[in-house]
Order: sequence, then C-alpha cells, then structure tokens
Amino acid sequence: MPNPNEDRFLGALLGLAIGDALGMPVAGLSRPEIAERFGRVEAFLPRRLPDGTEVAPGEITDETETVLSIVEGMTTAAGRIDPETIGPRLLHLAEGESRRWMPQATLAALARAAETLSFEVPLDEDAAAPADVVVRGVPIGLIHAFGAPDWAALRADTERVVRLTHGGTAAIAAAEAVALATRLAARGEEPAARWPTLVAEALDGGAMTGSLLRLQGLLDGGADMTTVDEAFSGETGAARTVPLALTAAIQATLFEEAVVEAVAAGGVADTTGALAGALAGARFGSAGIPQGLIDELGSRIYVSLAAPWFFKTAQRRAGILIDLRPRLGGPRPDLPPRF
Repeated sequence: MPNPNEDRFLGALLGLAIGDALGMPVAGLSRPEIAERFGRVEAFLPRRLPDGTEVAPGEITDETETVLSIVEGMTTAAGRIDPETIGPRLLHLAEGESRRWMPQATLAALARAAETLSFEVPLDEDAAAPADVVVRGVPIGLIHAFGAPDWAALRADTERVVRLTHGGTAAIAAAEAVALATRLAARGEEPAARWPTLVAEALDGGAMTGSLLRLQGLLDGGADMTTVDEAFSGETGAARTVPLALTAAIQATLFEEAVVEAVAAGGVADTTGALAGALAGARFGSAGIPQGLIDELGSRIYVSLAAPWFFKTAQRRAGILIDLRPRLGGPRPDLPPRF
C-alpha cells in the first residue's frame, strides 16, 4: 500500500493555512458580493474588523490555529489524542487574538472547560454541524494515512477532537468525512474523482453519507463548482462546506485553482478555503503550491517546522519509523513557540 511522504503532510498543512488566509478577508460575503468587490481572490488581502482593527494580508484564523493546536498536542503525545494536552492550547487561543474569529459556541464550551477542567462535551444527537469544527478532521486524516485502514480508530479519534468543544453527532460525522478525504488525498492511491463515494462507503451512514453520494452523482454528471454550489445552496454549516471543498479539490488541476474556487463560493470562505486547501495540498504536495503564496503566508515558518515533526509522529504511531537513539531532553519533541 502506498504511504504518504513528508511533502504531502507539509502540503496539507500549508494548504489549509493558505486557504484560510485567502478566505479570511471575504468571509461572510456571498458569491456575488465577493465577485463585485474583489473579483477573483487570487492573492492575500487585508481586512478591517468592525472595531477598526486592521488584519494584515496572509493572516490565519481560528481554523488553522485550532488544527495547529491539535498537531502540537498529538506530536507531544506520541500521536494520541490527549484532551488535557490539546484543550489548554485551545484555551490559550481563546484568550488571545484568535478569540475574534471563534464562534460563540466554541468560546462558551471553552469557558465551561476552564471551570470544570474537562474537555469533553456530551454527545448531542440534535445539534447542528457548524462548518468551522470539521477542519479538525484534517490532522486525524493525516495521522491515519499510514498502513491499512482502521476505521474504528479513525472514528474514535475524530470524535475526541470534535468533542473538545462540540458534541453534535452530525459535526462528528462531517469531521470524519474530512478525515477520510484527507487520508485519501495524502495517500494518492485513488483517483480524486472517486473520493465522495469512497468516503461515503467508509462512513457509518447518516446525512453526510447521503450528501456525498449526491455530490458524486453531480460530479459524474459533469457538474462544475457553480452547479454544486447551487445544488447545496439550501444547506448550511458543514452540510454545504464539505461538498464545496471536496469539489474544489477534486476538480482542480493546480493547487491554486482549488483555493480560489473554494473562496469564491463565499459564506464561510475561510473554512471552505481551508478545507479545499488542505485536500489540494495533500493531493499535490507542497511542491505544487506556488512559492508566492507560501512566502506571503504569515504562519509559513511555524507550519514548515511543525509538519516534519507531525510526519515522524504519524510514522512512529504506525510502527514505520523506529528511533533507536536515546532521546535527550525528555520523551517529547520540542516544537517552536507559536504564541
């Protein structure tokens, strides 16, 4: 079975951050509004917040910061999902500049966790699936990209990272779909055109499975990004974002096509851009990302340093990389400071 290389890991994390930063200035605008004000968003733009704060071009939002917190936590915990390692990182984000991007539901859950010191939200069958939570599936897909699939373990890890702040089963299923798609993209063993069906087959039924099979039918019928957008226009949250991001990553022939098309769809453009960027980055590798987008990305240095550690962590978890040398300075690798 093919295993991913380090370039695909780096591509996924860089791609996520690039898509996030491209979508940040236009998040909340509709497709027509973006087209009228900005045309095609092919470069990083600044944003002025309602309080007058100027956000520089190339800055990431909570989507990327959350994923990096998960990557950090898993790297320091030998590939395991440890809520007591990841949770405090999210609390730190909520106390800093990332707070301005975080939805109220996430902030409320973190405030409760700060009081109880428990980073596990109860399951809720009726809760909606917000778009921003599903990006947490990206690091799960990467850590499970080696060797034979273990769907039960992937599903359990996805549930743990979602339940740090959200208990909705629909949100867990959507994040699991993202994890499965990320795994496929990183391994590169299946044609991108088949991703929706393959992900749907690995899911445990539910609404997301139906959405993916519907998407597959549209793509097989020749639907483009605009047609898919119209077909899912009645959906909100993850139910719209996941199909759009998948479509952008599947139909792109170049990395930049994926993120530009995803951002152009509007709405939660930062999330859709981040998801499409992660999938396209894993698919094409970091070598397929234009150097200009990397150079102008605010978090490029940290991501470039964190990705190799995370890649080795995934190899060790899968039993592919065995380090016989004694580790100095404790059992955990030291990541560079991000805050």
